[in-house]
Amino acid sequence: MLKSLAAPYVVGVASRVVGQVISFCAVAVASRYLDLEGFGVYAYGWALTVIATTFVFTGFYQSLLRSQNFERDRHTLFWAKLAVGALGMAVIFAVGLLHGGTGALEGRMLILLAPLPFVIVPTAWWEAQMVREAKVRAASIYVVVSEALGLAAAIALLERGWGAEALVASRYVSTLAGLIITGSLVRALPRVELRGDALRDARQTATSLWGTTSVGLLTNYGADLVLGAFLSPSVVGAYRGGARIAMTATNLVLQPLGLLSWSKFTRIEKEGLGKEAMRRAWHENMSLAASLLWPMAVAVGLLAPALVVTLLDETWLAAASIVAILSLSKSIAFFSNLLEPTMLTTGNAGQQLRIRATGAVTLIALLIAFGRFGPEQAAYAHLGASVVVGVLSLIATKRALEFRVMEMVRTFLPGIALAGLTYGAITGSAGLWDSLGTELGLGLAIAVAAVVWSALMLVFLRRRVLKLPTP
Repeated sequence: MLKSLAAPYVVGVASRVVGQVISFCAVAVASRYLDLEGFGVYAYGWALTVIATTFVFTGFYQSLLRSQNFERDRHTLFWAKLAVGALGMAVIFAVGLLHGGTGALEGRMLILLAPLPFVIVPTAWWEAQMVREAKVRAASIYVVVSEALGLAAAIALLERGWGAEALVASRYVSTLAGLIITGSLVRALPRVELRGDALRDARQTATSLWGTTSVGLLTNYGADLVLGAFLSPSVVGAYRGGARIAMTATNLVLQPLGLLSWSKFTRIEKEGLGKEAMRRAWHENMSLAASLLWPMAVAVGLLAPALVVTLLDETWLAAASIVAILSLSKSIAFFSNLLEPTMLTTGNAGQQLRIRATGAVTLIALLIAFGRFGPEQAAYAHLGASVVVGVLSLIATKRALEFRVMEMVRTFLPGIALAGLTYGAITGSAGLWDSLGTELGLGLAIAVAAVVWSALMLVFLRRRVLKLPTP
């Protein structure tokens, strides 16, 4: 039992569960102190910051994981990552000036957030080294600690009346905590060294990933940026509040899966184990993730109004429909979750970029056509793009790994069964909990769904229909 509980995937999921809960708690706490407009101003600035920070954790990060000459490359890649962080900082600062600088609330938020992509570079460099050494547990747990400290700071500062600036300060506390922890675990400092051969090798991995990352970020945050450009901050706040609930549910599964899958796929590639090993890894990882994600998405979508009222506030009820739509969208976009490691390690790097670019073009077209008119319309635009990317990703994966159609279908059967059972448990008990009030009824519905899901999940694990992924 202890060995099972200490498995990397279990630790990864548990860490991400706690980390995502902490991140959501920050939004829930903020909803008690900020209105939709105040939160929307912060959400717009944070969307740009996440975009810049993600580039620090993408491209050269995976180049470090795949490096065949680690000692030669790691110091050069630190400085390359630092340049990426500096560029992100400069862009956010410039956008802040365009929004009125320190004299306007939106401009001030952006300028305060701008240094974060630069400050987080050492953390990304140390984390990549931990993942390369298969220390996935440590790479997962440090996030929990840093996010917990950030939440504590947010609560304390909101109590003191800091407003939206409290959320900005909490991100600095979290970032600095992550910097200290990862540095203490790795205990390595970069040398002042910049090798052309290391950059040339790294660029082969980084270039394609930057392209797919760009369109992926556009998928996740394009609606925030479009709504912020055309409508008021309160609309951005409603959309981001709903998206936070939907993303929290899906990220609990997809983030640790992605971390472990990158570790495993690159190991399979380096050891030359072939497509059979990759097919097995894809099947096992996607099958378990679907069994976790789809029932969760069904529950979140059905219970969206009660979740918003209970977890946030009645004034945020406009976000409920967005929660339901984005939960469905994330469930479909899930088909593309292992697209990057699959395409990159099978020599099809260009394919991932074409698929993501197609999804980005679809999203932009839908957002401009009708998504800019409101948060619900933006959520439907997100759903349309997810369908396109999900279908194309399955087709590309089938070809790259030489799957038979029925092999891919069998991958998702446990997830379909668990999602159907969850739907039946929630709708079947609706008559019992409707009369109990929102909070008690919500708790009962979640409890019934959890018991039913857990029973079948245990059967699948014991019969080895599902397996816990490994690095």
